[in-house]
Amino acid sequence: MKAFDVEKTISYWLEGARYDLSAANAMFKSKKYPYALFMGHLSLEKLLKALVVKFTKNTLHSATHFPC
Repeated sequence: MKAFDVEKTISYWLEGARYDLSAANAMFKSKKYPYALFMGHLSLEKLLKALVVKFTKNTLHSATHFPC
């Protein structure tokens, strides 16, 4: 089994969050508000996943939501 790299995983989530926030800003500027809101939400979710990995040192699978 491959070792879990915390920093690489955090970078993965943060990079995705930045990209999605950039898309949200572009959509907002073009007055596509529902899509801007969706992409903003997606960006925030990825930022929160990065924080969970940072503080728990556990991996999160990209295809799942936070465990209950």
